[in-house]
This record gives sequence, structure tokens and C-alpha cells, in this order.
Amino acid sequence: MHFGMPQFLRPSRRRRKVMSAKRLFLILLVLMLVAISMDASAAITVIVETSKNADINSIAASLGGTVLDSMPDDSKYLLSLPSMPSTLPSGVKSMTLDTPLVLPRFRGSALSATGSGGTLPWYANQPAFNLMSAASARAKSTGRGVIIADVNSQVDVSHPALQGHLTTGHDFIGNSGPKTRTGATLEQSTASFLDQSTASFLDQSTASFLDQSTASFLDQSTASFLDQSTASFLDQSTASFLESGSAGHGHGTMVAGILAALAPDALIMPLRAFDDSGAGDAFQVGKAIRYAVRNGAQVINLSLGFTTDAAEVSAAIDFAVAHNVVVIAAAGNSNSSEPQYPAAFPSVIGVGSTDLQDVKASFSNYGQSVFVSAPGVNIITAYPGGYAVGSGTSFSSAIAAAEVALIRSLATTGIYNTVTATAVNIDSSNPAYAGQLGYGRIDLLAAVSASGQTTSVTRQPPASRNFGRHIVRFKAGTGKPDRAAAAARAGASVHFNYDIVDSMAIEVPPSALQGLLNNPNVMEILPDRGVFSTGFAGAGGSQSSTQVTPSGVTAVGAPVTGSDGSGVGVAIFDTGIDLANSDLAVASQTYSAFGGSCNDDNGHGTAVAGLVSALNNTIGIVGVAPNSKPYCVKVLDSTGTGTDSTIIAGLNWIYTNWNLVTPNIKVVNMSLGRAGTINDNSSYRTAVQQLYYLGIVVVNAVGNDSSVGVPSRVPATYPEVFATASTTVLKGTTSCKVNSAIIANAASWYTTDGKFDPTTKIGITISAPGEDSETVTSTCGISSVGMVTLQKGGGTMRASGTSISAPLVAGVVARLIQKGNTGVENIRSILRSTAQLVGTAPYNSPYVGYTFDAEREGIAKAP
Repeated sequence: MHFGMPQFLRPSRRRRKVMSAKRLFLILLVLMLVAISMDASAAITVIVETSKNADINSIAASLGGTVLDSMPDDSKYLLSLPSMPSTLPSGVKSMTLDTPLVLPRFRGSALSATGSGGTLPWYANQPAFNLMSAASARAKSTGRGVIIADVNSQVDVSHPALQGHLTTGHDFIGNSGPKTRTGATLEQSTASFLDQSTASFLDQSTASFLDQSTASFLDQSTASFLDQSTASFLDQSTASFLESGSAGHGHGTMVAGILAALAPDALIMPLRAFDDSGAGDAFQVGKAIRYAVRNGAQVINLSLGFTTDAAEVSAAIDFAVAHNVVVIAAAGNSNSSEPQYPAAFPSVIGVGSTDLQDVKASFSNYGQSVFVSAPGVNIITAYPGGYAVGSGTSFSSAIAAAEVALIRSLATTGIYNTVTATAVNIDSSNPAYAGQLGYGRIDLLAAVSASGQTTSVTRQPPASRNFGRHIVRFKAGTGKPDRAAAAARAGASVHFNYDIVDSMAIEVPPSALQGLLNNPNVMEILPDRGVFSTGFAGAGGSQSSTQVTPSGVTAVGAPVTGSDGSGVGVAIFDTGIDLANSDLAVASQTYSAFGGSCNDDNGHGTAVAGLVSALNNTIGIVGVAPNSKPYCVKVLDSTGTGTDSTIIAGLNWIYTNWNLVTPNIKVVNMSLGRAGTINDNSSYRTAVQQLYYLGIVVVNAVGNDSSVGVPSRVPATYPEVFATASTTVLKGTTSCKVNSAIIANAASWYTTDGKFDPTTKIGITISAPGEDSETVTSTCGISSVGMVTLQKGGGTMRASGTSISAPLVAGVVARLIQKGNTGVENIRSILRSTAQLVGTAPYNSPYVGYTFDAEREGIAKAP
């Protein structure tokens, strides 16, 4: 689906355009012809890490491939191969597909203005910068002695606004070696044009073009072009020429222009990792980051992002942080809480956008990706051949990078704390996003004034952010006391010290990570990635006068005596459960990874629990297994957000308590997930495996993004879980003149999919209803008719998504266990072999371009 992943419990009012039959036929015909014309053995690009002395050329030759690029200092190489090998050749430690990346689009307009080169560009005192007291901040720090690396598209090194601000960079796209500004020098102390005391043109008091009192174009009260209310070119709706398919053109220059204006004595290291169309890849970005670290950068700006956690970029950032380099990244321009990487990495300062009133920009992402916010609407800056005004989190990220440079020029420690302690809380201006905009909007003057003095100042992180949190995996057998001692020596606070795996979850300043990395018992340190289940809309809130059987419960098999889940405990990993709901007999033993009550403060968990275990009484709904016992395991907070560490904590609780409670816990439902790969967190995978070995079945909602497959979803990609996809229950209706109704038992248009591999056990184990039906509207859009389920606080609501499918399967599994079936793989085999319409369903969704995964695994059926 296309509403930002992971959104597992979907509002029923979401819509999507559908195709006419004729149009679909033509598209399929074109695709078929293209496929026929393509070489069946089209090459793939992979990132290979080798052992220290391995011969990469021999390795490439043995695989029938070629070496495209290399990072020899890191034993990493970019290879073109005919296909992914089934086994890794000798000398290869890892092999992953390279991830294509694109720069974010931005909105903007050309600006007709003139300016002179020098320390301070003419636009340095614009309204957005004045909001942060930039001029006063520059009086205390100019960033002298700091190098800011900017990984971006090509920079116009001849631009007047950038003269005297650039140092040697590198072009990783053209592969043409260092790019250096004309006439540049790297030594500030010997370059008179960088010495403010001797260069009169840098003296604002004598340079009228920098004097706001005499330069009307810098005076907001008299300069209409800086007045957003009267300047059409500052209106995003009318300025479109910078919003184009050529996202990379100008992007690097615009970001560099902001850095030059706010940290005029810092040197900018331009690192070109994207072409002029905005295209790049994970290998080049990772290579650029490592280059920056090895060439003296103290700050790295990444005005870029992607929704998939690219392992190579993550590893490069870990390398930078371990070398005391501060990394800043744009939070994204999708107005979504979906995590954007690298901003969402715990060790990265992710930056969202605000306007001049400290209100969240309409485009800005929020939630886990945002560590702080900064102005990002109508920012004036340099542009190839002139100047422009643009909007986007790319520019907010640049502002935050400049702030870090100003701080770093004054103090080498306490930088993160200074940023957080001096940010202006803007929750009151954004009640709908309270706690979702990071620590607040940055204040440059407050930051430089407090630099070196804020080590004792702390602020609680917003609920959506887990900055500095990591999962540390130790050698097998390292005891919990030894792990805790290692954390204490590194100055880390321990959030979880697990029994289920030889790991712990910690919070530690990035600069202290090296101490842990040097510990011989530490095997790996990984970011504590965010896990999500986003909100949903419901219909109806009053107590039902009579009990309702949801369509999905009827479809998989209504409960009967002897097949109702009796004697089986089902753990609901979610936002909690409404403990006072009279339609749920929740077990008294509960667990919350956040401490305190397991009560649902979101609603997602209650809706999920109802489809598994709602009682067969006279109110609400009846679940698939009404006599099963639901156990509340709260691993997501009130915003539907958790982390890998909270999920592992929940698994740890099951591991230590599953057979100490009555009835025993035999099933776990996880209607949650994140983007990722099977090997991106070995502690998470091992914890799931531990339950697998105990015979506990873990059912997972695969996700609601039809553009991705199971291998890119965690934990769905783990072979030990039952990944569940979504279907319709009933035939829908249509008001569209050119399209017929969508049939029953069709694959939901939003569902993630993936053919089940009986060898690896990766793929969709089974499908189940995730919505009542799909309606084709008069405008030929699709409206999902949600399934009835329980609502937090009482009554019922409708919702749709794979979050609905998973609990139906969990209920079916509980009934299979009640019948005496044991063993995870045995239960999987029964579930698949006894499914309805095996080999026939799910049917193709006929008008939405659904890409069928070549397997019709059938729809779950209860015994």
C-alpha cells in the first residue's frame, strides 16, 4: 500500500485510483513486450565485504561478475553479477543488494538578486535565520576550525556566495578525483580573505549590503519579497520550476549556500554522491561518509533519505559516530510518521521543518525521524547561476548542521546535549504533533551561548525518538552482570538486559560507543531501530445492542464447542489492551516494556485482541478463538511506536513466563513491523528463534505496502514467523462506469506479498481477511470497507489492513493447538494444507495493477 509503512490497521476511507480494463491490458502488453526484449540474465549490483586478504577480482570472476567500485580500506566492493549466488564463495563475509537512492524533491522559485562573495552571503539575515538569532550567534561563533562534509549532488564551486567557504571534496559519481574550488586555500589562518580582522569587506558595519538598517532588501518591514504574505514566489503552490524530475540539480549548491551563511568560517567539504537527476546508491553514500571521516570532517550533513534501512549507509554512519563525527540528516518531506533513514537512526540528528510561526511545515515528516526541528519553509540560498528560495527538510538539515559546527567550534564534547537543551519547545504551536517534533526548534544563539556549559543539563527525549539507543550483542555466555559492568564503564544506561539473548539495550552518548566497541566481549552494536503500528480511523463508538460476528471470523470459521481456543494463551504484542473491556477476559499477568500499566492508550491493540479472543457473549463481537486467554504485552506506546529493544523485551517476557502462567502461552500475535532485512539485527532474530524452539507460534502482519515484498519487512522475513497477507471477504460494489466490482477472496490492493519458499520458509505462510470488501467509487477509486472489531473504551469500529488478517490467523492457530497439534512447522504445514481455495485464492485484484506473487496459498480455515 502507499500510505507510509508500516500502517497495519488501516482506515476504511482510504482511496486509490483503479485502472480501466483496456488501460490495464495495454500496460500489461507493454510490460510483456519489454520483458521479452530484456536479457533474462539481467545483472544485479551487490555490495560485498571480504576477509582482509581476499582477492576480489578472483571472487568476481568465480561468480561471473565484474568489480565496479571499491572501498579497499574497508574490504568492501561493488560488484555486478548475473544473479545472487545461493552460497557465498570463500573469502566473502557478506553480500547484499546495493540500494538505489534518490535525493528528496523540494519546492522553490528563482530569486532575482545580486550579491558579493565573502564570509557572509547577502541572504544571511533572512527571516528564517533571524528567528534563530543567527546574527547574534555568529558574533559568538563562526564555526572556525570545523569541516562540514555535505553528501549531495554537484556544487556550483564558482558561485559567489560560496567563495572562501569550500575545501577539497570528491566526486564519487564522475569518479574524477577531488573537486576543489578555484583559488581556494585550506588554511584559514594564512588566508587573508578569511581573516575578518583584516578584510574590510567582511565588516558588516562598513558593508552596506550586509547592513539591515540601510539595505532595504534585508528589511522585512519594507522588502515585500521577504514577506511571505505578499510574495508569490515564496508561495509553494505557485512556484514549481524547482520541483521537477531533476531533483539533484541545484540541491547541493542550495545546501552549501545555507551552511556558508550560518557557519561562515567553517569549511564545506562537497561530496558528490548523486547525479543531476538526484540518483545515487547506498554504496556511494557509504563511501562518501567514510571518506569524510578519514579526511577530517567533524560534521556530516545528509540532506537525503530513504524508507528502507540501507545496511551500508547504516554501517558507514556507525563508523563516523565511532570517530566522534556528528551526523545530521533530513527527516523527509512526506508529512508522515513513517521512519526515514538515516534520520531515524538513533545516532543521527534527524531534522524536521517548521515555518516562521514555529508550526510544522505541511510537508515535514514527524515522529521517530525527528530529533530537532528547524526552519525549512521559503529558505533563501544560493542556486547554480543565481539564487533561489526553497522549502524542504533538506534545508532544515543544513541549518542544524551549521548549528552543530558553531557548537563544535567552541566545544568538542556535549554537542548533542547542547542541541537538545537549548531547543525551543514548540508543542504548544503544534498540538496535533506534540512530542513528534523532536526536542523542539533549534536556537542558534542559545546553543552557542550554552556551548561547553550544558553537560549537567538534560531533557527527556520525546516519546517518538530514541536518540543514542543501541542494542549490544555480546559473546555467547557473557553473563548479565558482566554486560551491565561493561555498560557502566562506557557511561551507558541499561534499558534492558535480556535473558533470551546475550544482548542488552542501552542509551549512550555516541562519542562513548568506541569504549564498548573496544570491549573484546562485544560482538556488535546496532541502532535500536523504530517499530511501528500507525493510527487508524474507526466508525461507530457506542456499545452494540447485540453481538456481531465479524465477516473475517465467519470466513475462517466461526468458533464451535471443542474448537474455540480453550486452554491456549495468546500474547498480543501491541499498544496494550483495554483492560476494562467487558468483551475481553484479559489475563491478570501482563507486561509493559515502558513500565506501568499494560492498558491500551492507542486502540490498535484492543482492535487486534478482539479478533482473536473477544468473548462469545451478547455484546461487541465474537473472536475466532473466544475461549483462548489473551495476554497483554505492551511493546508499542501511545503513538503506536516501539523499537527493536521493546519487541525483544516482550519476547524476553514470554521466554521467561510462557509456562509459568495458566493457560500456557502458545501463540504470539505481532501486528507490527518495520523496514529491514533478515540479518539487520541478530539479537531480534535470535529472540524469535528462541520462541520457535519452544514451539510457540509467532504470527506477523506482513505490512500494507504492495510495492515491497516479504524480504524487506521485519519480522515478516524471519523464517520462524507466520507472515500473513490480506484479502477481501465479500464482493464489493462499483459506481464506476468502466470497472466492474472487486470480487470476494481477492488480494487486498494494499497488501505486501511474497511467494513462500518451502526451503527457506521465507514468504507468505497464509492469507486471511483484512477487510470486508473494496468499493469502486464513481470516480473509479477504491474505498476499503473495514471489518468490524472492538474499540478502546467499548463498542465497535471498522478497520482494515494486515493488522486485521494476523489476529484471525492467530485465532486459527490457537484452535489447531487446542486440537492437539504441536510443533511450529507441523502447525504451519496443517495451516497451509487445510486452507480454503488453495491454488485458487487469493484472486488477483483486477483493476489496481496488483502484482501477483505466483503463489495462491489459500485463505486460512479453522478446524
